[in-house]
Amino acid sequence: MEPMALRDWPRDGRTSLLAATLGIGLGVSSAVCVARSLGWLEGLELPAYDRFVRWQAGTDAEPRVAVVRIREEEIAEYGHPLPDALLARALRTIAEAGPSAIGVDLYREAPRPGEPLDDYRDLAATFANDDRLFLIEKLPQPGDPGVPAPDFAREVGQVGFSDVVIDPDGVVRRGLLMLWDEEDRPSLSLSLLLALRALREHGLTLGPDPEREEFVSLGGTTIEPLTGTTGDYANADAGGYQFLLDLTAGASLPSHALEDVLTGAVPAEAFRDRVVLIGTTSNSVKDDFVTAASGGALVHGVALHAEAVDQLLRIARDGDAPRRAWSNAAEWTWIFAWGLAGGVLALAIPHPLALALGALCAVGALLALAAASFAGGVWIPWVSPGIASLATSGWVLAERGRRERAERRAVMDLFGRYVSRTVADELWRRRAEFMDGGRPVPQRLVITAMLTDLKGYTQAAESLDAVALMDWVNGYMDAMTRVIEAHGGVVDDYTGDGIKANFGVPIASARPQQIAQDARAAVRCALEMGETLEDLARTWKERGLPVAPMRIGLFTGEAVGGSLGSADRMKYTTV
Repeated sequence: MEPMALRDWPRDGRTSLLAATLGIGLGVSSAVCVARSLGWLEGLELPAYDRFVRWQAGTDAEPRVAVVRIREEEIAEYGHPLPDALLARALRTIAEAGPSAIGVDLYREAPRPGEPLDDYRDLAATFANDDRLFLIEKLPQPGDPGVPAPDFAREVGQVGFSDVVIDPDGVVRRGLLMLWDEEDRPSLSLSLLLALRALREHGLTLGPDPEREEFVSLGGTTIEPLTGTTGDYANADAGGYQFLLDLTAGASLPSHALEDVLTGAVPAEAFRDRVVLIGTTSNSVKDDFVTAASGGALVHGVALHAEAVDQLLRIARDGDAPRRAWSNAAEWTWIFAWGLAGGVLALAIPHPLALALGALCAVGALLALAAASFAGGVWIPWVSPGIASLATSGWVLAERGRRERAERRAVMDLFGRYVSRTVADELWRRRAEFMDGGRPVPQRLVITAMLTDLKGYTQAAESLDAVALMDWVNGYMDAMTRVIEAHGGVVDDYTGDGIKANFGVPIASARPQQIAQDARAAVRCALEMGETLEDLARTWKERGLPVAPMRIGLFTGEAVGGSLGSADRMKYTTV
């Protein structure tokens, strides 16, 4: 059965289907929004975000950050942690090249009893003499005392925290600017401190946004803080002041081995006017993360901090604001719009295979819109609206199929017993012309009616037993019905030995030429029925069955067509 286009449905059925589509679209979209708010879709949506990040990742045309790597070779030669004297020497060498700031992504502790103090004092003096140097600390958390920075760095305000926000799936997507302790005292991240020190030379700083004081502005560019429901997040921990890491610099940031720095193999131009971070990239020291841009590969902590610094510098100097997301209300509206669009698509394309292709094209368009928006700096959802659209399309397709089957059963209950399969299919295809609400619309029409019976039927019936009589009558009815159907007639009823048939129903013949064609078809049918009866008579004689002549009456005129009977037992007839 070929699915029908919406325009071919009866008016009440079309209205009902449209209402059902609206209800399905709203229901599915509501369910998707609820599932999204509960975090059930994060496992699909956040990886989709990561894919966008990887698509957008490129090279930094003017890298402002460089990395000094402490490799396995340096650890094997100098030990771990790196001795204070060697670290101080490396920092002074880098500082002589003229960088704008230097970050040390290494935890340092006060010397233990019995260890020489001169090296420690040398490192402290190095920090005291250069305000471009910054150390890290790990802030205390419940159940975790953290790792404090040495007093010599804390006393001069050259300490930033190294804490990283890791999502429940183990991926880093967010950066931190500030954190507050239980007494509401702020701490700044290493990446922010390094960026601020580098921006000082350009007269740029951090301050409140002039329009929204709860937001901060870096170099005149607003950084909107993330909330627990930003983008595809449902109930994320949004403590502190967080922003989305774009991680576009990646491998384009230059890096150098510590050994090359110590031996003077790195030219001064490699560090001049750049922020330099020094940290461990050895596999033997656990300091690595999976990021949205890494595709599952591990990224060392020093590289992650370097990318955060690079992003903050681009925010302040280039106005490259962090990626932002729509409000919850806008995202819900977007999901509802695509859910309803999926229902409309299922109404417009009734064929399942064509609908599948159309749905794939719609999801492709949704993905393209989301990708273009992401490239423009706005993160909009596409997994949730895609689910809403596909689910609504599938449900509406199933619903219209169920309704078509119910409509077809109604048509077949009325006509299927009395017409051929071809005629029944034609009636089904054109049912909108005479059906409404699952039953024929009463209508005045001009038809040619045919009434037939067998003369002498009663005497013949009395001479046969029940089985032989039914076999005799059914053979006659079957042969005559075939002739009627062949000429386009519709059998209305069987009454004993009689047949009532109509020509020109249930699809009314409106023009005189069509009415005349119906009448001529009925006459031709009657003549052929006479010839068929002669063939039957010969067969009856050979089998010893009675032979009876047939009487046929034809009438062309106005009649009323419609359904008679109860809701459970109904038939189509003409009066």
